[in-house]
Formats: sequence, C-alpha cells, structure tokens
Amino acid sequence: MDARSRRSRESLRGAVLTLAGTTPISEVTASAISLQAGVTRDTFYRHADSPTSLLADALSAEIDEAMEVLPQADVIGDGERALLEHVHRRADVYRGAMHPLLAAPVRDNLERSISAGLVLWAELHPRIIPAVFADDAAAMRIAVAYAAAGTVGAIEEWLRSGDDDIERAVRLILAASPEWWLR
Repeated sequence: MDARSRRSRESLRGAVLTLAGTTPISEVTASAISLQAGVTRDTFYRHADSPTSLLADALSAEIDEAMEVLPQADVIGDGERALLEHVHRRADVYRGAMHPLLAAPVRDNLERSISAGLVLWAELHPRIIPAVFADDAAAMRIAVAYAAAGTVGAIEEWLRSGDDDIERAVRLILAASPEWWLR
C-alpha cells in the first residue's frame, strides 16, 4: 500500500472511531466519516464498503496490537487482560455497535482475533492441549471456536453490565473457560 493510501486508511479509521464513540454505528454515515477524515466519499469506498466494516477494521488493528503480548505472556490471562483493556478503552464504541449484540463485522473480527490468539497460545504451549484435541486439527478448531465465541459473548455481557472492573472480568472469563487453557 502506498503512503497516500495508508494515510487515507488511518484518517478513515480515526474518523470512524471518533464518530462511533459518540453515535451508534448504525447512525454513522460514510459522508460523516469522509468529512471527519478529510477525504472524499470515493476514497471512503475504496477502503471500506460500510461504516460498520470500517469500524471492524479499525478495532481489529487495535486488537492485533493488544494481542502482541501473547508471545511474552506467562499465563493466558495476560492476553485476556490486554484484550479487555482494549475493549474498556473503546467501551463507548463497542456499546454503540451493539443492538443488543455486536454488529456482525465487529463481532466477527473480534472473534477472529481471539481465535488467532488462542491458536498462537496453543502453538506456544503445546503441552496444555488435551489428547482429544492434540492430534485432531478439526477438534482443535472446534475448541478454539467455542472459546472465542464464548469470550465474545462474555465481553458483550460485560459491556452491557457497565462494569469497569477489568480484573474481575478477566477472572470471570477465565473461570468460565475450560481449565486446560489455563495450564
């Protein structure tokens, strides 16, 4: 991607995060994002097909940054904490994307990022994987999908509750997780 295109993408990401922090994403328009970003609508549509997909992209980039802690983490809770710190920082944006569940592109990207983190964790710590999953790639994909979807559901509930206690949320999500992830 050339420098101009990269600048436009970053301006659009910043604009959608700003607008979605004060307005439900379902009410944010491509025109409003373009105006906020200082780009044309044509530029908007070269980078995204909707405000919601642009929001999902912007949040995904931030989640990926948060998940960079995993390779150095001692326990999976460190990754969970980094993820929840990101969600907490962007709570208004996430709440504005809920109707009552997260908008599909936002939810899908969150789930995909969590899945990638879980796969990485399992690769870094293969000894934690129960025998039933160890030699069965399809079974492992099921375990990862289950954990990722459950985590997203727990995050949605945490956002709905208005609870700001990140450590409590980490403890509750980990307590609800299959024990083998925590070894």
